[in-house]
Amino acid sequence: MSHPASPARATGRRRAAPARLAGLALALAGGLACAATPATPEPVPPGLPPLGSDWQLPNPYRDQPEVRAAGAAAYERHCANCHGEGAQRPVAEGPDLRRLNGFCQRLVDSALKARCLKDVDAYFLESVLDGKRRAGMVHMPPWRGVLPQETIWAIRSFVEARRVPPPRTLPDLPPGGAVLRAAPPR
Repeated sequence: MSHPASPARATGRRRAAPARLAGLALALAGGLACAATPATPEPVPPGLPPLGSDWQLPNPYRDQPEVRAAGAAAYERHCANCHGEGAQRPVAEGPDLRRLNGFCQRLVDSALKARCLKDVDAYFLESVLDGKRRAGMVHMPPWRGVLPQETIWAIRSFVEARRVPPPRTLPDLPPGGAVLRAAPPR
């Protein structure tokens, strides 16, 4: 049995370090693939009602099924690579956009629910326009000047219409969720 500080063990660690660094570099590069810089400005998709130059809040296309097809097409072009095809099965790089309205949907008071949805719309709009950056790394590119508001709101309408999957659970949790127990007295 070798000691943890033995030369053989240290050499193995030295050999594994470049492989770990290469793995980390690939993982970071994969995450950055989702943060690709958007292309040139796009025109308003045909069939979408024009919204003008002033940004609208809340989503002016909410509950308008006729805009969802344009939203689905734009989502597949611009969002699916990071957030999952059809907004059905999100990948690790981007959050599940179907869950944005989760809290609002549980509200009973209609005025409070409308205000909550407007707040989520504002968050969505800001995220799309300005992108997401953490620790100096771009996690989502800014789409300001690339996507017109008609496209952005059509995407939001498409995502809102998608069915939200049941909450995720960890495989090591007992059925029914986590059981919290008080720590034993010291």
